[in-house]
Amino acid sequence: MKQNWKTVTCFLVAISLTALLVIRGQKQSKNEDQPDVTKFPIAEYATRIATALTEKQKARRKKYNSRYAPVISEASDKIFLVSDWDLRLPALPVARSAAVIIGEITDAQAQLSEDQTKIYSEFVVQINEVLKNDARAPLVVGKSVIVERSGGRVRFPSGKIVVSSTNHQDLPRIGKRYVLFLTHESPNGDDSEDFTILTGYELCDGQVFPLDKPVSGHPIMTYKGTSETSLLNDLVVALANPSLSQSK
Repeated sequence: MKQNWKTVTCFLVAISLTALLVIRGQKQSKNEDQPDVTKFPIAEYATRIATALTEKQKARRKKYNSRYAPVISEASDKIFLVSDWDLRLPALPVARSAAVIIGEITDAQAQLSEDQTKIYSEFVVQINEVLKNDARAPLVVGKSVIVERSGGRVRFPSGKIVVSSTNHQDLPRIGKRYVLFLTHESPNGDDSEDFTILTGYELCDGQVFPLDKPVSGHPIMTYKGTSETSLLNDLVVALANPSLSQSK
């Protein structure tokens, strides 16, 4: 009888461990496509506040002001912004893009808005190719351009880090190469002189990885894991027929 009880106990323990591993595996699978916010650009609060700014930098920070959001402080929790930015967004949004480029991220800096209610990041992109150029602010191969996106981190003197992110969006990484779709849309919907990242694809070892993490079935995800050649060929076709790309 004791032997049977030991057998049953071992069997139940084995089942429990298996269930735990399955749950753990499901959580990892569920989160594998979530943005890694620990890789977001980070700003030191004291440094950013004390730094003297140019007029252009002041204008950039002012764009991100919000009359409704509270001031970000050491008491702030993680900031998660929800928008429908990816609703009806095609996989290759060339019609909505002021410019489409291929380039490498050489620098990244998180910033606070003028009123300290928003965190956004600026990325320096070394331009390798210009697939669609902007008539208002033409881009040049071999030169760099600063592009922006909401999200980033701020570290306060206490050591606390406040993270801001937007649903389904990730931020590009330094040293990585991307196809970037750029617009002049500012956070409040107005037109801006600066470039903002609409979406993009990382190009690595001949393969394609979407920068953003929309829900399964979104058009952007059709290129996940495909070849770089396939994406670029489709992009050439889309650029020649912008209206057709809107439905794909």
